[in-house]
Amino acid sequence: MIQASSIFNAYININILLVVSFSLWLIVRFILNRSGMKYAYSTQLRLLNCVFLAILFSPLFVLGFNLAGQYGALPAGFSLNLSDFVLAQYLNGSFEMQAVEFEQALRLRDTLRVNLLQPTGWLGFMVAALMIAGCLGFFLRCVIAGFQLRNIIGRSYPWRRLGTLHLRLSDTTSVPFSARSLRKRYIVIPSAMLSRSEDLKIALAHEFQHFRQRDVEWEIGLELLKSVFFWNPVIYFWKRQIEQLRELACDQQVLQHKHIGVRAYCDCLLRVCRDSLANPPRDRIALPSVALVQCQRKIIGVDGVRLLQQRIESLCRSQGEMQSHRPKRWLMAVLIGLIAVSTIAIQDQSDWSQDRLMLSSIVNLERLEALNKGL
Repeated sequence: MIQASSIFNAYININILLVVSFSLWLIVRFILNRSGMKYAYSTQLRLLNCVFLAILFSPLFVLGFNLAGQYGALPAGFSLNLSDFVLAQYLNGSFEMQAVEFEQALRLRDTLRVNLLQPTGWLGFMVAALMIAGCLGFFLRCVIAGFQLRNIIGRSYPWRRLGTLHLRLSDTTSVPFSARSLRKRYIVIPSAMLSRSEDLKIALAHEFQHFRQRDVEWEIGLELLKSVFFWNPVIYFWKRQIEQLRELACDQQVLQHKHIGVRAYCDCLLRVCRDSLANPPRDRIALPSVALVQCQRKIIGVDGVRLLQQRIESLCRSQGEMQSHRPKRWLMAVLIGLIAVSTIAIQDQSDWSQDRLMLSSIVNLERLEALNKGL
């Protein structure tokens, strides 16, 4: 049976890995922007999704490392643990710190685990209650948004059907959007757009591309993950990056087919945004869904107006640089390798290693010295 402490350790590890992986992604994106791939949005989106998938499969890296050690595939005593490395540097005198304080820093994870899983004081109970309430609150928000989205689709009218893809018309929304259930996919188009054939063509091409990129599935997954890691600011930054890149990549992929001009595309985005602002829809598009244009200003998340401006500027500037770039396999391999090493390095280690026993002895000596001075 899986113990609560093991689940908590895995939860802490994933939160740390989110921070480390997002930092690696920012470095990679900086390098791509400086190496002639600034407008290779599809490549950047695939790399970012690849990093996120590597985090989800990170337990397999730990399992593989442990099995390699058990079967003698690694040198004896080989370790990638970060805390063991820092402890070795401390014992070698690389930096000065009170042994008691250093031990407390190493045991921070154990302290958090005890305070959250076995709270004793009012502060511990409050923190544990806030964590549980936050997870439940964000999950309930996802459930409510799902029912709202279902109601919006239910009030729309059937128009076309292509296999499991259903095209529907709505009199109460002014922005085209795509969504899905377990078995069906939906594209909802404002009824007023039927009289504008060019805008209709652009909207359908845009939403079809979202399904090709699996953006709807990513949106659903990220919304659910927010309910689990709601307190970690990195999950919001990550979602913001994906929202920006998926729209920029989608715009670029649609225009690469040469059936739609850049000016017509930009005019369509502006018209849809204008209609949404001038005639606020009775049905606000609920998450998790992917819309053609976001017009809301947000404090947390993607500012729809700023993103629209970025999309138009990007389309105008990158007309001559819309060539397709495949993700570099070596870059993917490097990213996955760094995430694998980071995953192994942040694992909690046993307290019975030789270095930790030595640290415990130093701590006991410091405490005895403090007691002797007190006497």
